[in-house]
Amino acid sequence: MKDRQTEVNKVYLPYVEKHLGKKPLQNILVTGGTWNSYHVEVKRHSQIEYKTMFSYELIDEYSENSDSITENILYPDNPIESVNLILADIGGGHEVNTFIWNNDTEEGVKKILDSAFIDNHLNKLVFVYFDGMLDLDCFLDKEYDGYKSEDFFSTEISWYDDWNKANFTQRLDGVVFSV
Repeated sequence: MKDRQTEVNKVYLPYVEKHLGKKPLQNILVTGGTWNSYHVEVKRHSQIEYKTMFSYELIDEYSENSDSITENILYPDNPIESVNLILADIGGGHEVNTFIWNNDTEEGVKKILDSAFIDNHLNKLVFVYFDGMLDLDCFLDKEYDGYKSEDFFSTEISWYDDWNKANFTQRLDGVVFSV
């Protein structure tokens, strides 16, 4: 068992390639639960050609990237258009979780999909969700207002954390939407 990023990449990167291939992507949305998550995502996506990566953080001081969007990636106030890929690594303690629990996730996903498919050249969105909160129901296996779910997975990711000297497990879900 390897570190968290390696174990996530074993599932995430093949899923992305399976559905998006090596085609150039327009926009990628990412978030993470640690101060260095932006650099982790730049490294994770270094073999993928894309126009722009937008980094979301709910709490401004959690971000190392001065260009981070400070809002809920699952319920954005200003959703990004032309999105082909989202990796939402949600969690970060009670303060972050409260923001997420206070919004209607289903309505948020509808907002995301409506914007993601504006001028989406691939007509696809791969949406992968890492549940770091443990209590949020899986929402990605549903149909949303005419957006067709082509493929879905849900799996447990396990890793060894050198810092805590312990094994951890979290659920990773993914879905591919198309129009």
